[in-house]
Amino acid sequence: MKLHEELRSYVTSHYPVLYLVTFEEDKCDDLIRDLADERKILEWNMGRGCVRFDTKTPLTEYMELSAALDNWLDQELDQHFLVIRNAHLALRDNPLSIARLKALVHKIVNEDDPTSATIFLVSSESFVPPELEMFITVFDLPPPEEEEIGRIIRAHVATKGCGIDEKIADQLIVACRGLQEYEIVRLLNRGYQRDAAVGADDVAMVIDEKRQIVKKSGILEMVSVTEEMADIGGLEILKAWLGRKAKIMSDIPKARNFGVEIPKGAMIVGMPGCGKSLTAKATSVLFGLPLLRLDIGSLMGRYVGDSEANMRRALRLAEAVSPCVLWVDEVEKAFTGVGSGGSGSEITSRLFGYFLTWMQEKATPVFVLATANDISALPPELLRKGRFDEIFYIDFPDKNERPAILSVHLTKRKKDGPKICVDELVEETEGFSGADLEGVVKDAIEEAFFDDEAEVDTDRLRTVVERNRKQTSGVKKKTSELREKFKEMGIRPASGVSSRPKTWLEMLEIASASKVSTGEK
Repeated sequence: MKLHEELRSYVTSHYPVLYLVTFEEDKCDDLIRDLADERKILEWNMGRGCVRFDTKTPLTEYMELSAALDNWLDQELDQHFLVIRNAHLALRDNPLSIARLKALVHKIVNEDDPTSATIFLVSSESFVPPELEMFITVFDLPPPEEEEIGRIIRAHVATKGCGIDEKIADQLIVACRGLQEYEIVRLLNRGYQRDAAVGADDVAMVIDEKRQIVKKSGILEMVSVTEEMADIGGLEILKAWLGRKAKIMSDIPKARNFGVEIPKGAMIVGMPGCGKSLTAKATSVLFGLPLLRLDIGSLMGRYVGDSEANMRRALRLAEAVSPCVLWVDEVEKAFTGVGSGGSGSEITSRLFGYFLTWMQEKATPVFVLATANDISALPPELLRKGRFDEIFYIDFPDKNERPAILSVHLTKRKKDGPKICVDELVEETEGFSGADLEGVVKDAIEEAFFDDEAEVDTDRLRTVVERNRKQTSGVKKKTSELREKFKEMGIRPASGVSSRPKTWLEMLEIASASKVSTGEK
């Protein structure tokens, strides 16, 4: 209803062109018909040319949009709605249609002409030619809200004569968020045909359907993950914090009813190879939610407005798949150049602004995990409270974490035998990242294989460590600089304890103690 009233205000204020972005053309027609009142509606669509709005039967031979627009220019259009379907396809690479549409707009806005008409552009994605940018207002027709989804589900249950458990209904409502009404009804019918009921199996079916939506889009990557939190050595503060968020994300209706806000997400910054990407993947498994990867650099489009349209589409898709984890990798590279001037910077700034607004206002359960190596050059707007729930800094593993990481990788490869004492390698591996430590284990096992499948022992691991130490020394200066920047910015460390805290007070005390410890190091 909010969109309906907003559109009505634009129509009565004589805005010339309203662009409706939607896949649900039937609902769009209902909206336009309701807004029209007594106005006459003319429609052109790419498939059939000029058609009757109510029946979609052809009226003339105007198959080309430019011809239809030329015809409309010669007509009396006062108190008319003009609907152009498949607008993004009809206008793109079609300068004649753009020119005639602009002429039609000028006819509508001409103060000396009493014409009162509104042009509706309708398509699944927006394409705004620069020549018409100042005349067009874009609206995304949103999917049903949770209250409406609940009505759809209960109406379906009543029609089929089967009951539904209220807890299952709440879970199904959350799972269906982001889907259009047509998709929800189709899935409910599919589930009913399978077992003549609406139950927990339907929740899993909805999630599987959302995976298909991502695959078809080509704009987000659905990441397959097997990594778990047990595969991460150290980072106890971060893992404890994520554990708390996992409890909320595992039962969103219950948390919401209790008054708990849905988590927005976290930014994880720090040294390369120290587990940022691994943490993003393990978080997906911990939450039991799909992991989507957003490459903002891949959103850049060829035409004016394409990049912003791609960003809107990607974030709408993430909301459609929610609840989910959205992984934005190397976020500092994506927003490099914001505010520095130039056409490329202008596009990046618009993407950045849209992303910030979405982060601030999103109400859907999309847990955003942004990872970055160096955030000191990022605009401060991204780092302020309200965008993310917390920002964590991952340093090189300390003397307690390095043995744990080595043990994780040895156990994973079934080489944690009695002849290995990882505690003896603590001093030798100072300055090694998590990736470096994994490399030590892999190299030692490979060498043992070529050495007549010899047993992996502490001495072999130590030999590999000695050989690799020179490689790690080359990055010490850079990492030291990053460490100091993170300390100055007051970013919370991800490590510092060996047991999981159970209360916020404990976590605050641990974090405070960790900062003091880090400062003395």
